Amino acid sequence: MTDVITGNQQFDFQIHRFTMNFLQNKDVQSDLKNIAKDVTDFATWTKWWSKRAEYYEEEDEYAIAASYYKAAMFYLFENTKQKVTLYNDFIRCFYQSYNDFDYERYQVPYEGGTLPALLLKQPQATKTLLVIGGFDGYLEELTSFYKYMKGTNYNIIIFDGPGQGNTSSQGLHFIHNFEKPVSVILDYFKLSEVDAIGMSWGGYLVMRAAAFEKRIKKVIALDVFYTPMDTVKMNLGLFKFGILSGALLLHQKKTLNRLLSKAAQNNIDLQWKLGNGYLLTGTNTPYDFLQDIKKHNASHILKYVNQDCLLLAGENDQYVPVKRLKTIREKLVNAGEIRTKLFTKETGADQHCQVGRVDLAFDEIKSFLAD
Repeated sequence: MTDVITGNQQFDFQIHRFTMNFLQNKDVQSDLKNIAKDVTDFATWTKWWSKRAEYYEEEDEYAIAASYYKAAMFYLFENTKQKVTLYNDFIRCFYQSYNDFDYERYQVPYEGGTLPALLLKQPQATKTLLVIGGFDGYLEELTSFYKYMKGTNYNIIIFDGPGQGNTSSQGLHFIHNFEKPVSVILDYFKLSEVDAIGMSWGGYLVMRAAAFEKRIKKVIALDVFYTPMDTVKMNLGLFKFGILSGALLLHQKKTLNRLLSKAAQNNIDLQWKLGNGYLLTGTNTPYDFLQDIKKHNASHILKYVNQDCLLLAGENDQYVPVKRLKTIREKLVNAGEIRTKLFTKETGADQHCQVGRVDLAFDEIKSFLAD
């Protein structure tokens, strides 16, 4: 499980997420010891990470600075001047430091805007792995996971779909029918077949894409993701979720908005989901946001997935109930080979997206892709 740092599960998960690649650095080790006394809410979070990011940039530690700038803007829910500045700092430091692969950057035309894409190149690679991110990720952040794919037979394309990364600043909003941007990316790169991996919420998006875009040949869910309503239920508890579900079913907009606004007052994770959700989906109330994300439901599309699938899950995932590993496997009635792996506290990698032991996840991924 994620080490307790501040005592707030959401804060602690994100702290580990943004520092996990730099734990050997003594200054980062010191940061982990000291952050709890300074970070108590969203404002102090942004201030602390911004200040430390500036320190690392001055020390020419650009990779750490990039991650810290990304952390600093994590809880900024609007495209304010501050967020734009932090985003530019993040991008500048990231590309100043990145050297895991030779790479090429692209801007892929899409519905009046562009989707950023990054091609990670490997000598003599003959296959392509398409990476689909989740609800809050930026493609640059995802690159650190793919160092474990060095030396394989894959070039890797990571892209920000509509609503992901910084695309909301172009008016592009998060959608459930993700086969649309995936098809645009495959067409742009003139790819006749790829294998695809979805990370976090991307565990749903990759299944959705594979259901309708048959140039995808193998499917990997890192982790499984069935519906975001699971996450809402885990946040609210069974009783409050029952009231919320009834309000949604009966279209009681005022009741639902009042319920969730009150619940979010003392729930940092829920505050973040709502605030970030409004920005990414273009909605502005809890009711409208939930009606929008309810469309992201794997139950109706899994029967159309006929590819080989690898399903990964963490026993202590704070966003996805572990029971969904079985649910998804059972609903993949037309899939080819289905492999599953449940990571536990004992094995390590038991958190969301196997944060803390991502290497174990990629052992499974490379084995699956090699067969």
